[in-house]
Formats: sequence, structure tokens, C-alpha cells
Amino acid sequence: MTTLGVHEEDQMEMDSTEMWYIMTRKQQLYGRRTLLLGLQEFLKRNNFCEGSFNKNEDQGLCELEQIEKELHSLSERERELKNGMSLQEKESTVTKITEESSATVQSPSEEELSSTTPAPEVVEVKDLSFSPALVQCPTCQQQVTTEIQHKIGKTSFLLCYLSALLGCVGGCCLLPFFLNYFKDTCHFCPSCQTEIQIVPRI
Repeated sequence: MTTLGVHEEDQMEMDSTEMWYIMTRKQQLYGRRTLLLGLQEFLKRNNFCEGSFNKNEDQGLCELEQIEKELHSLSERERELKNGMSLQEKESTVTKITEESSATVQSPSEEELSSTTPAPEVVEVKDLSFSPALVQCPTCQQQVTTEIQHKIGKTSFLLCYLSALLGCVGGCCLLPFFLNYFKDTCHFCPSCQTEIQIVPRI
């Protein structure tokens, strides 16, 4: 990126920050003006003593004039920034369009697209493993990714029996019934909910 482009971006960022400050300050001034006008109305309605009323009224009028002057100057600056920002935006869009038109972008071919995103392989039912896989359901004949559940099988009972023989009778021999690693994997079709295949752990 050229230094001119960086300078323009910095200038736009500074202008947007100043615009945010102007909008916030104007909201504060509008709120203060509303409070002062309400206070003056309240003092007039309740007929306060003349000395304090005149003093408060003079202070309020003086502050109202200052608020009006500041609001006027802020509005003028906001108008200048909006005009400047619109010119910068137009210039930046023109430069972007010229850069895009000068650069030639080649769209990837169908072969490149197919090589970057390979299609998932359909697995035979007899080759299913312990994780979900893409298969053709023998019942509904649809290609689906199987859902799996873990069921207690022969491996769990065998490990429980071996643990008991080795002296793990304090409850440790029951661990194979609670750990999925020692259970059989059952594949289900998500479409027709039929059981496709049970893959034993051993």
C-alpha cells in the first residue's frame, strides 16, 4: 500500500473520531439546554423571590447563549467533516475500482476445486469401524453418515471376569461396563433408525 493511501486512511480515521466526539458533545449540550430551560420554567411558575430569580435567570441565559454558540460551531464542523469524508470516500472507491480493474483474477477450474475438496468415501457396511462413517443403508438405500451408540458386549464381560480373577473385587472389575472404550460400537441409520452393524471391541 502506498504512503498516500495510508495517509488517507489515517485522515479518515481521525475524521471519524472527531465526528464521534462532535455527536457526543452535541448530545451533552442538548441535555444541558433542556435542563436549563426546564429550570427557568420551574422558577417562573413558582414565583421565587425577585433577587434570586433574576440572578438565576441571568446565569441561565448566559449559559444558554454559550451552549447555542457551541452547538452552532459544532454543527458547522460536522458539516465540513461530512463533506470531506464524502469526497475521500469517492476518491477511495475510484482508486479501488481502478486497482481491481487492473488486476486480473483467474477463477479456479473445476479440476482444482474438486482436488481441494475431496468427496467423502462411501464405506462398505462390513468395513465399519468405531467412528461414524458414510455408508449406503441396506434398509432405506440412502447414503447416510451413521450415528453410533456404545453397548455392553462380550468384551466388557470378559474384562470384568479377568479383573475379578486378578483380585479387583472391590468394584474395579465393574469399570468395563461404564467405559465406552470397552463397549461394542453399534451403527444406526439416522434416516430410518435401523441398526446397520455392530462392531465388537475384540
